[in-house]
Amino acid sequence: MFTHFALLASLFAVTSSYGASSEIPLKREFPLNNKINPCENLYEHACSKTIESFQLRADRRRHSFAFSDSAERILEFKKNYIKELTSKEADSPVSGQIKNFYISCMNKEARAKEESSEIQKMMEDQKKITNKKDWLKSQAEKIHSGKSGFIGYSATDNFDDARKSDLMLSPGYSLLPEKSYAKNEELIKALEVLVTDYFNTIGADRPTDRAKTVLKYEIDQQNNRFYPVEARIAYSQRRFVTKKELIKKYPDLQLKVFLNQIPDTTLVRNMNPKTIPFLNKIAKDYSLDELKTLEMFYEFKSKLDQGYPKFYDEAFVFANKFLGGKNKRSELDEECTTLAMHRFGAEFDYLVLPKMFPNFSSEKVADLVGKIKSSILTSLSKNTWLTPPAKKEAERKISTAFMRLVSPQKFEDWKFLPIAEYGKDTYLANIEKRNEISENREFKFFRELKDIRSWEGVEPLEVNAFYQSSYNQFTMLQGILQYPFYDQKSSEIENLAGVGMVVGHELGHAIDDQGSKYDADGKLRDWMTAKDLKKFKELTKSLIDQYSKAGMNGAYTLGENIGDLVGLTAAYDASFSPANTASEADLKTQKKNFFLNYARSWCEVQLPGVRDLRLKSDPHSLGVARVNEVVKHFAGFKEAFNCLDSDPMVLSAEQRVHIW
Repeated sequence: MFTHFALLASLFAVTSSYGASSEIPLKREFPLNNKINPCENLYEHACSKTIESFQLRADRRRHSFAFSDSAERILEFKKNYIKELTSKEADSPVSGQIKNFYISCMNKEARAKEESSEIQKMMEDQKKITNKKDWLKSQAEKIHSGKSGFIGYSATDNFDDARKSDLMLSPGYSLLPEKSYAKNEELIKALEVLVTDYFNTIGADRPTDRAKTVLKYEIDQQNNRFYPVEARIAYSQRRFVTKKELIKKYPDLQLKVFLNQIPDTTLVRNMNPKTIPFLNKIAKDYSLDELKTLEMFYEFKSKLDQGYPKFYDEAFVFANKFLGGKNKRSELDEECTTLAMHRFGAEFDYLVLPKMFPNFSSEKVADLVGKIKSSILTSLSKNTWLTPPAKKEAERKISTAFMRLVSPQKFEDWKFLPIAEYGKDTYLANIEKRNEISENREFKFFRELKDIRSWEGVEPLEVNAFYQSSYNQFTMLQGILQYPFYDQKSSEIENLAGVGMVVGHELGHAIDDQGSKYDADGKLRDWMTAKDLKKFKELTKSLIDQYSKAGMNGAYTLGENIGDLVGLTAAYDASFSPANTASEADLKTQKKNFFLNYARSWCEVQLPGVRDLRLKSDPHSLGVARVNEVVKHFAGFKEAFNCLDSDPMVLSAEQRVHIW
């Protein structure tokens, strides 16, 4: 099953959330700290004063200024919009859905009653199941239902034709964000107390025994997971299992109930070979009562909120202490606006975007993107280590990459989910209905070909840009096109250092350690020779070592670090090409501003738990490394700030890496 957002999920998950945008300026100033020499630490020179003067709100986990300022502005606009919407009649079925969903979220009394009713119904339904086979069959029926269950699934792009979807099965029950957390003895002890209190709260018998069952399962489940770096590698490996094999080898899982809905031509990806054997082991070894215990906890833990404030608060404290959770819960109107944004992303953006960005020039963005693309192609043309066939394919890949920019231009391109009725006092039912509708959209692609150039499922006001290897497609969304990444009034060089670098970074994923496994048509195939791959590994090994020395996981963050290096190189080359005829003095000033604007893009503040979590599970390096470790590879940085060869921010010409 696809992962769905629920109000309490933030207590057990690691996703970032943004709330009200108090004290977020229209254009933040980033005063320089002239007490710190940029040649010793550019990040501190560019960011420390902003960081020192910023007070992270208690209901925030992290604030990455370039991203979070933009996200906060968008959220504040949407909060005001939805409050106005609820005070009048909806003017369309699209806005009516959002209005009713928001009202149901704000209805504390109705939510409390619904939560209690759902828990009681679950317990009554469990009493009707008297054997393991029936329980496992009921779970198999949940796999494609919009509901969470023992087994989950996802649709992922086929390696040879991304218009097709492959199937991946996964554990539906999981709590901890990364497997090493299960080795934290203090966390596990606190979790056992929390889970015991959960079963006490819902009135279950033998709460202590049930908590031990959950802990036993959770630790075993985590032991059978990949570490993030392993998962990153495994994702592009051709490991498959047939439907017939699954049904025959693992009859206890009752997978036939679900797999009969999947066409025989659909490939089943076996990314982690431990997954299905683990699930089968649980199905065989656990008693019916133990299986019901897992269901009680994992399927309903996120539903205890307005009706169970004591447990909610206890879970909140646990998440804050061990999982990088917030120090304080956000106000309900903020939570409900955010939930509506998650559930009705495209619809909400369609209503708000033209009001928030009424005079935005997409043409100017397209021109900047074109310059970055040309810059990468120019750099590739000068490459001396790729074999001719590999060089040709790399150039073809960049030149043919599809650029999906800003937002849909026509109404029909928005691709909304089907309209449905949502009650004003049925919050949990509304979530379940929306889950099912959303899931049905993805599920149809097991039978139909996807339109890979479509905007379906994309939210233009998300503060994001991304590259999809299997589509060879770059997407730049309206939400990220705000200062300091982008400002229509800023100089082109400043914009190139900001959002231009982002464009180059994302296109850099086309030829990073994982993206380079896919060709220009989005097919997984080796287009580099053994000689190319050997040289590529030699070049990137020094990056792995460099970032590991800086405190990052150099192997896991390699792809993003390559993206940063390629992105900033493309932006720098586009800014300071022969076409730039500025005087020597002006050129030096431009270069200083270029590197400073790049540095501002990664200034950040975060809670210690969030930092720890990111180091374990985020493929991106922390902001300090994204700034300092990248600019060391630029002779132009040394020149702009008059750095000495002995300065910490300077690498010798032999140490600098230029991959493409």
